[in-house]
Amino acid sequence: MKMDSILKRKNSVLLVFLIVVCTIPLFVKNTYALKVINNVMIYSIIALSINLIVGFSGQLDFGRSAFAGIGGYFSAIMMSRLGVPFIISFVGGGLFACLLGLLLGMLCRYSSFDYLTLITIGFSEIVRLILQNWIKVTGGAFGFVAERPKLFGYTFATHQSMFYFNFVLLILCYIVIRRITRSKMGRAFMALRDDPIAAAYAGIDVAKYKMINFAVASFFTGIAGAALVHYTMFASPTNYTIDESLIMLQMPILGGLGSLPGSIVGTVILTVLPEISRSFYNFRLLFMGALMVILMLFAPNGLFGVNGIRDQIMAYIKLRKGEKKE
Repeated sequence: MKMDSILKRKNSVLLVFLIVVCTIPLFVKNTYALKVINNVMIYSIIALSINLIVGFSGQLDFGRSAFAGIGGYFSAIMMSRLGVPFIISFVGGGLFACLLGLLLGMLCRYSSFDYLTLITIGFSEIVRLILQNWIKVTGGAFGFVAERPKLFGYTFATHQSMFYFNFVLLILCYIVIRRITRSKMGRAFMALRDDPIAAAYAGIDVAKYKMINFAVASFFTGIAGAALVHYTMFASPTNYTIDESLIMLQMPILGGLGSLPGSIVGTVILTVLPEISRSFYNFRLLFMGALMVILMLFAPNGLFGVNGIRDQIMAYIKLRKGEKKE
């Protein structure tokens, strides 16, 4: 009975939260604020995909911006140049990123932590150079103009309509990733993270699950990249650099590796704070680096990770309650 009441309370809180979020476009009329919120939702999907690799399987990947670019360019080119319907080009962008993620996973399946870092950095640079120099297809340094999403004859032409598109997309991706982390596949990922040798002795195919992990995460990164390109209506190679990958990587680290809600919280902080301090925008990497150093000193597992700041606060509250009872 107690467990049922807890579940009902959680579901009620979640329902109220979703209703409140859905009313945001009705009250927030500022275009700039809506743009920031849309960016937060799209980058949250990327942060969730990174957490799937780094937080749940213990692999380090500096090439996430490349997969976002792959998904974005693929979807935009298919829709704008070839006239493919949006939903097909959009999902196709994720699947194409997934395919390349699988190929990269095949290269990395036997690689150590250090070599994995170098391979993903190299892959990211190769993708950026292709996007920059394949002018006939990608538009080169001038970029590629994309169209807004179109579903069932409706065009998501405004920031408000894109809010609902990105919100539904984020919810769907969150639910699927959450199911993955709680499945047999997710447990295999966590076994790789905790002890690959012990996982191999337990009968887990380490190389196979490394490839699957890269492929699945790349699909979600590609989907998010496609959503971003269609939202901004523009794709440029300068958006898919190593610097961008580092910023993406910091989002789940700040929120807490292994925590899906933490990925979203970290994205909110690292997206909103630079916008608030716009006059110091050129120093954003310095600011983020300093924030990471402080976090590693006081909460190595992030805000929502195990023994993170959230757990420390909850432990303090329980301690205070215990003192009051005495």
